[in-house]
Amino acid sequence: MLAGGGPTPAEVFERTLALSGGRLAIVAVLPQTFPNDTIADAAVAMWRTLHAAEVIKVSRTDAAMARTALARATLIWIPGGFPAHFMQTLAATPLAEIIRERFSSGVTIGGASAGAVAMSSTMLADDVTPLAGPSTIEGLGLWPEAIVSPHFTERRRLASLIPIVSDHPNLIGIGLDEGTAVIVFKGAFDVLGRGTVSVVDAGRTEVRRLRSGAHFRYRARQ
Repeated sequence: MLAGGGPTPAEVFERTLALSGGRLAIVAVLPQTFPNDTIADAAVAMWRTLHAAEVIKVSRTDAAMARTALARATLIWIPGGFPAHFMQTLAATPLAEIIRERFSSGVTIGGASAGAVAMSSTMLADDVTPLAGPSTIEGLGLWPEAIVSPHFTERRRLASLIPIVSDHPNLIGIGLDEGTAVIVFKGAFDVLGRGTVSVVDAGRTEVRRLRSGAHFRYRARQ
């Protein structure tokens, strides 16, 4: 589940929890997207209000504890912050590979803003502008067909996403508005929330905009 950041309707998190075991869900929250724990602590509190069975903040310093938390989780949550900081922090640890392994085994992975960005293989490194040019690094690769850009309409990011997609024509650009999310599964995604999801495809001249309730099937070009 990828959310675009900002105030997000409860239905997004309720749907995510339902996919992860409902009241039996064990949620592991990764604080590594931000230099301190404020954002992660807010995410922990939010998941507790939804009555998950257990919510764990993954350790920054104890690799064994972090591994145990991720191994037990039915939902791994990556909150907002800085996507490049997140990947750089994980680089010296086994956590990225553990997340990929858990995803392959069927565990739900979710993220908001920076957490959504990190799902890509070719990942936006930071806020980019047309003048600064596109900037990408390697992400987690859980949604390898897409390049994800959050806060999309609010921060007017279409102009910066188009050249990135043009440079990677085998991928689709996904612009997530605030308060909006996609549930991705088996070559398709469902849209929910209050805004729009923009699909930027190098092979098409128009940008498709999808609202809550839309079901979209994509096919990455080789």
